[in-house]
Amino acid sequence: MKSYIQDLSLVWNIVIFVLSGALVWGAGVRLSKYADKIIAKTGASEVFVGTLGLAIITSLPEVATTVSAALANNVSMAVNNLFGSIALQVTLLAVADAYIKNIALSSALENPVSRLQAMCLSFLLALAAIAILFKDVAIFHVGLWSIILFGFYVGLFYLINYFKQMKWWLTEPEERESIGKVQAIVSERVKEEHEENTGKKGKEKLSEVVVSKLGLYTLVAAICILVGGYFVANTADVIATKTGLGASFMGFFFVGLTTSLPELSTTISAVKLKRYRMAFSNIFGTNLLNVGLVLLADLLYFEGPALQEVGDFAAIGAIIGILLTSIYQAGLTIKYRKTFYRLGVDSIIVVLFYIAGMIVLYTIR
Repeated sequence: MKSYIQDLSLVWNIVIFVLSGALVWGAGVRLSKYADKIIAKTGASEVFVGTLGLAIITSLPEVATTVSAALANNVSMAVNNLFGSIALQVTLLAVADAYIKNIALSSALENPVSRLQAMCLSFLLALAAIAILFKDVAIFHVGLWSIILFGFYVGLFYLINYFKQMKWWLTEPEERESIGKVQAIVSERVKEEHEENTGKKGKEKLSEVVVSKLGLYTLVAAICILVGGYFVANTADVIATKTGLGASFMGFFFVGLTTSLPELSTTISAVKLKRYRMAFSNIFGTNLLNVGLVLLADLLYFEGPALQEVGDFAAIGAIIGILLTSIYQAGLTIKYRKTFYRLGVDSIIVVLFYIAGMIVLYTIR
């Protein structure tokens, strides 16, 4: 199949790339909705594993293209697809910002969890940049740095969820002891009420939902994403070769754009519903997972450590991700409400930095 794609003309490869991208986008949006329905039906959204499962499902476009590129020994495109998605998805918050009237998106958010997510993402991206620039050590064929990055991703994921539950930012230190006692009583009552409601409404078992029509639709959407991801990765490789764009830039910008389209839809929807924390958490949470997925690319690339093959391009891509994330981190802290052309100051700066970053990456492709 791959050789057949390589034999096609540039025009046909572009056509297949666009159609495959549309398939990934459409199926990705539907999959997010199906996953949300499954979690609501089974009650899994109320547990820690449910959050992780949904993050993995909504990141399936990135997974599909990363797997396809790695199996095709195009590890540069596999890794840069992940870092390109990070930079672009942060910029998508600027698009969502335009859907709010009169105030900046970052100023509408009081909850500090998103700031912690931004800090954790910047830390993980900085670690990734260091990993790319320093020599890796292979364990069998997998790089030690990839394993370390995934380990830190898991640790940071637990840290963020622990911080969400503690809610220390709501009170002064001297108030926590008395409020803790009240919270214990309230939590017990909520638990009893939940158990009563669960018994009345009859939450469905996950196994029952999986074999239902909803489960079938979810499976079809997942297969469409995997098929679309395969063609996106392989046609992108051919386009990069025939146009001289290079696999790194093609993966960072064009493939990253394709796999980020579902996040655009869900982020805009969250902002329209005034769920601003969901918009930021959707982007920062998915980006954290993208860094962790470097291990997946490494596992499927059998020529040696993946990060050792990608070079300075990927490191600069990670640094761009840090810059963009840090700008929104500052915006979430300062909360400057004034807008210009319906965009907050931080969103405008993010767009300008993203364009500048793309120009820099294009020149070194």
